Amino acid sequence: MKVLTTSALLLAMMTMTTAVANVCHDHATEASCLQLDCAWCKSAAVKSSCYDPDEASQLPPSIFECARPAPNHGCHFFNTESACRQSKEGGKPCYWCESAAVKSTCYNEAEAKQLPPAIFDCEHGRSPVFAHDVTSLADITNDAPEHETWPAAEVTSTKSGGPCHLFKNEEACTHAHASCAWCASAAVASACYEADEASKLPPGVFACKTTETSPSHGCHFFNSESACRKAKEGDKPCYWCKSAAVASTCYNEDEAKQLPPAIFECESGGPTHWALTSVPTSETSRRQLFMHWKSAFDVAYGRNEKEAARFAAFVANAELVAAHNARGDRPYSLALNGFADSTWAEFQADYLGATPQDCSATHRSLVMATSDAPAAIDWRRVDAVSPVKNQGKCGSCWTFSSTGCLESHNLLTHGKRILLSEQNLVDCAGAFDNHGCNGGLPSHAFEYIKYNGGLDTGATYPYHAKDETCKFDPTNVGVRVLDVVNITSRDETQLKTAVGTVGPVSIAFQVSSDFRFYKDGVYDSTECKSGEADVNHAVLAVGYNTTTSGAPYWIVKNSWSATWGMDGYFHIARDKNMCGLADCASYPLV
Repeated sequence: MKVLTTSALLLAMMTMTTAVANVCHDHATEASCLQLDCAWCKSAAVKSSCYDPDEASQLPPSIFECARPAPNHGCHFFNTESACRQSKEGGKPCYWCESAAVKSTCYNEAEAKQLPPAIFDCEHGRSPVFAHDVTSLADITNDAPEHETWPAAEVTSTKSGGPCHLFKNEEACTHAHASCAWCASAAVASACYEADEASKLPPGVFACKTTETSPSHGCHFFNSESACRKAKEGDKPCYWCKSAAVASTCYNEDEAKQLPPAIFECESGGPTHWALTSVPTSETSRRQLFMHWKSAFDVAYGRNEKEAARFAAFVANAELVAAHNARGDRPYSLALNGFADSTWAEFQADYLGATPQDCSATHRSLVMATSDAPAAIDWRRVDAVSPVKNQGKCGSCWTFSSTGCLESHNLLTHGKRILLSEQNLVDCAGAFDNHGCNGGLPSHAFEYIKYNGGLDTGATYPYHAKDETCKFDPTNVGVRVLDVVNITSRDETQLKTAVGTVGPVSIAFQVSSDFRFYKDGVYDSTECKSGEADVNHAVLAVGYNTTTSGAPYWIVKNSWSATWGMDGYFHIARDKNMCGLADCASYPLV
């Protein structure tokens, strides 16, 4: 095969770059390689390897892409605005730079001064947090020690971006149109820029490729099914070939046709779009769709599971998703996801607990101070929301809503960034009308923590997604609750005030059958109920906004992993108590 000849030539060339192997060659992973002063070099034709910097400098850039270690604890180390703007590199301040095209990033002074002001807005030094929206927040930039950290949130820049900014990978960017350029930097995530923007970026900081300058990769370059099946070599399609004997690989058409069908299963063409608008009618096509779904979501069944039942559930769910999307009359879309092979009854039992929760007993409310809430807010913008987690097959959503709320308020009030234990609540909060994996309410969880004397950290009491014996340890407490604020039932104005001026708020609502396949848009159901005895899922309201067409919505964090919905979040209609979301809202005083 042609690729073998190319590989042999490349290997011969590389062996001439050094006569003696050095310490870099001993590292087989990128992480271990970049911990030293080594370079991790990738190629379409040979296995990625760790090289001495001198060797790496001799490799042709048209064939190899080499990464070098980032400077240790320089400005690039800091991933939040507050940490960046208080830091220095070599006696000079770090700058937090925002752009419409890339994630906000921390630069050193020399880099920041080279960035064009038309594209980047850079600032340094301590500043009020989110002062243009909220003026009475506790200072979250104090010097309290950080027990654990969570990733920085995407920042919505005030600068407007062009269509090139929508492309999130190099292939999409450089194949979009000639006006886009894919620009890489050691200091910031690679991103797609407008061509005129790219021309203003300093070449000492950014390396940009356009459609004209991008290398023409062969099929062997692509290491994922989706990228492979979209690509071509020459004018012929690439094929993604699977085998039980070797790792799945991308081949060109000539190679794919030579592979024995008894051993390899090869396919070309675009990947399946899971936001279906129709379902194949033939049994063969439906089976093929099911096989694609299993591959895409890494699903395999054990000996005791009946695949026929999983297939039947998959087809029913595919028809539900396709029927919804085909109508096109709702403000949200659905897509098949990791729940696609379970029935609605199975999903309810696994993720929503045994019975709906009655929150009518949570009416007692501390008096909330009234104040003007901002028109829109998103607490992710100031990195005040912990990462999206995954509750697994346990109806413990109430614990994740509770810990998420506590993690935010602990940071906003005390400057402590600590991930907390859901398992502590699952195992120990039963006396407060909570039921472990069979459901509970955040307000009851906050009451338990208040009278228990605190909640353990997640690191000391890890989550196992099942009911276990209580192992609370008062020496491992990560947060304490002084009191609980229960927001007046069904009062979304008061809920908006709380979210807008205090912080994220735990809420509960009724999940109906289509919600598990939510993809994007503003969820506005005609099927769910809104009674206090109907809620079956607890989540965390982290903000609110209004669509360009004027429809108000809540920004809500879920606990079904970051692969669900919009990176683990969803938008739901505001000011109509949609699905009972304002029936039992609460937050802790810490």
